[in-house]
Amino acid sequence: MAYHYFAPKHYLQVEHDFDQDIISAAWSIAKRYGSYQPHLTALDKISTQIFDATKKFHGLDKRQRLLMRLVAILHDCGKYISMINIGEASYDIIMATEMIGLSHMEREIVANVVRFNHSNFVYYGQAQDRPQGLDKESYLIVAKLTAILRLANSLDRSHKQKMKGVKATLQDNELILKIDTQEDITLERGFFQTNTEFFKEVYSITPVIRQKKKF
Repeated sequence: MAYHYFAPKHYLQVEHDFDQDIISAAWSIAKRYGSYQPHLTALDKISTQIFDATKKFHGLDKRQRLLMRLVAILHDCGKYISMINIGEASYDIIMATEMIGLSHMEREIVANVVRFNHSNFVYYGQAQDRPQGLDKESYLIVAKLTAILRLANSLDRSHKQKMKGVKATLQDNELILKIDTQEDITLERGFFQTNTEFFKEVYSITPVIRQKKKF
């Protein structure tokens, strides 16, 4: 907490990477609950690429990029407890596990993004149903990260890492995802289309897959 207060003000200069400590803690949690590591690695990479490509639209900073990585790593941890209520189980695991360096609000953001990856998004105006631990600004971050996570997760829906390379770029009002693969991605395309509407609602840009095949 002291580091994240003083470092941006340039009052404190340290060589140790505290953010990497948080990432390592998230990987330890994922391993403890039996999450499939290759899928998490792929999702971590794809989601951060989308995050970086859409930076001028979401306006989030380096700290929220860290939260994006945590979300990707922890998004399936609840499967260890329940294959039916994955979102709720994942939320409970994250909120019950302290990660040194994260504030309670940041943990709420991560936990709710993971929850909404597996369930319908509850809008802020739906006061009776929405999570009560978040202010309006934090809830907006949840919406932005949820849209990215759902889109990224759809690109490895089979958990087979079919995408040998994914490059995200912006062209006009489209997010172009250039996919390098020779495999059948019919399943991934189907889930991708399902998740584009929420992404368009949040960012007002249309995600598009362009598959590059090598022969």
